[in-house]
Amino acid sequence: MRLWIVHIVLIWSLLLSGCSSSTEPTTHEPETIGWGNLQITPGTIDNLCVEKSFEDLDPTGGQSKQDFSSGLGVGFLPQNASTANKIFPATFLLNANEQPTFNLIFLYPKGNKDALNLRLFVLLDERQLDNALPESGIYNDISLQPGDDKSITITIPPLSPGVHEVIAVSVPYPENEPDEYGGVTVIHQRITLIVGETPTPPFRTIDFTTLPAEGSFKHDDPAMALELTVKKDGIDVWNWPHPWLDIQENTPFTFYALGGHQDVTNLDAPEVEPLKSSFSAFLLFVDYQQVEIAPNQTSLYAKMDSDTAYARLPITLPPLPAGKHHILVLRIDTPGVPMCILWGNSDERILPNSVYGKLVGLNVLPEP
Repeated sequence: MRLWIVHIVLIWSLLLSGCSSSTEPTTHEPETIGWGNLQITPGTIDNLCVEKSFEDLDPTGGQSKQDFSSGLGVGFLPQNASTANKIFPATFLLNANEQPTFNLIFLYPKGNKDALNLRLFVLLDERQLDNALPESGIYNDISLQPGDDKSITITIPPLSPGVHEVIAVSVPYPENEPDEYGGVTVIHQRITLIVGETPTPPFRTIDFTTLPAEGSFKHDDPAMALELTVKKDGIDVWNWPHPWLDIQENTPFTFYALGGHQDVTNLDAPEVEPLKSSFSAFLLFVDYQQVEIAPNQTSLYAKMDSDTAYARLPITLPPLPAGKHHILVLRIDTPGVPMCILWGNSDERILPNSVYGKLVGLNVLPEP
């Protein structure tokens, strides 16, 4: 398995201020993902995904080290051949009630000039794991020096039968001040674990609620994967030109996540019909610890139709203690569907499978 190459480039973007007037909200019943939503022919893991052997995987990087001289290579592989009964691209079939272990591999070539500091945490089915990493706690900090080849053991708790998703998330340079726009390069590795008998269809059952479109592609509104704003009816991005937004202690604070429909263009399959809808999970973290993004909800599961340039999600934070806090919002595309199906074949449909992040700063001022 070749390691994905990630170049550490922070991309700052300032959205244009114009947008169309918002549409009236409509009520939708929750919906689960089915074959029709993915717009692919129904099938099984065995006939939709290409099986691999453990020997085909290269947990040390191997020849892929020669493919790049700078940037960062990341891999997420079983620790040994007995971990998985079957192996597909980023998808593994496991026995129930066993504790699987994986190696998260970082290759940081000598061509890089500076050290890379990362804050690492692990998600299981969109929930942050405690003690999945070698050091105790919800996250570990690691530092990579040019030329490093580092492997970190990820321990997953025993899993019930069904489809599960594991995502290792790394945030670079957590010691820096947040960007004024919320820009951050979220480095992630995502795998699917299918435990016991494969369900039919091979998806995790998740209820998604359709978000009303506020920005429309038909009206030439800006397409947004994920942006954060303090505007109730605007799209000004966070708090430019200041990295910290001042709020008062013991005062409720509401901000908004903006996100729209996502599709993947496969240039090798030009005849593929565009997706009619896309599905995502939104997660919230305060100082890198996951908190509820809505009352009694650790994730918001949203469906967006194809004309949705962006929808608006209100997020209200609990009262925070005085001081500076990092606020991180993640968007995970098409949760609950095995990664080998999302990746598809090179000449067929590729489905949205990205993880987007926005990281902003709050400065909570003590009461006078």
